Amino acid sequence: MPTVDKPSRVLGSLRAAVDSLASAGPLTPPELAREIGIPRPSAYRLIGALIQDDLATQLPDGSITLSTKWLHFGDRALATAAPWFQRDDLLRDLRDTTRLTVFLSVPRPHRTVCIRRLHGQGVQVLVLEPGGSLPLHLGGVGRITLAFGDEDPSEYLESHHPARFTPQSLETRQAILEDVALSRERHYCVSDEDVTVGVGAVAAPVLTANGSFLAALSVAGRRDDIVGREESLAREVIAAASEIGRTAQS
Repeated sequence: MPTVDKPSRVLGSLRAAVDSLASAGPLTPPELAREIGIPRPSAYRLIGALIQDDLATQLPDGSITLSTKWLHFGDRALATAAPWFQRDDLLRDLRDTTRLTVFLSVPRPHRTVCIRRLHGQGVQVLVLEPGGSLPLHLGGVGRITLAFGDEDPSEYLESHHPARFTPQSLETRQAILEDVALSRERHYCVSDEDVTVGVGAVAAPVLTANGSFLAALSVAGRRDDIVGREESLAREVIAAASEIGRTAQS
């Protein structure tokens, strides 16, 4: 007899509902049903469950929005992923100074995972979202993690065939190892359309006082907002990363 994983279907619909409300903003139950492709009765049941658990709020016009309870979950996830991180103020200052989107990303096997993103004032065309990840040969945060993290770049390249996201993505072993060497020499790296066409970033490592790698910090935005400002942006990112590392709590 074939089995149907009903709980997984329900959880999938619930996740889709939360993602839609997070990206689109307030939606009425019929709008949500259309957004995630489920029958209206199912949308009403999902919304009822979210409201009952204080995860969503019904507005006076009948539309539904996520509640502030999700902020608690985000805080707990951040505390779990990076218990040493206590300086969100430094990320806000970096965002306000550069007017770019700020990313803080921590190392995981063969990848880097975004744990904090503060939107800048530019057009939001950036791929990396909180909880999302990049391989270590791509993007500012990925390439800085490869250069300064615990994974040996040669071993990483032996076990992974570098995928290309754009024509500018680093692909060959020689190009990637040269990038590692340059990043270590400059203490920062520049991502120029290697993840998303039209988007650039500048990244630097967050290191402890004894030189242990904690995270990658970057600012990103439209390529036109990065190119020509690389050195000045690097100074800002390096300064913020240095202060985060200096004040990191174990």
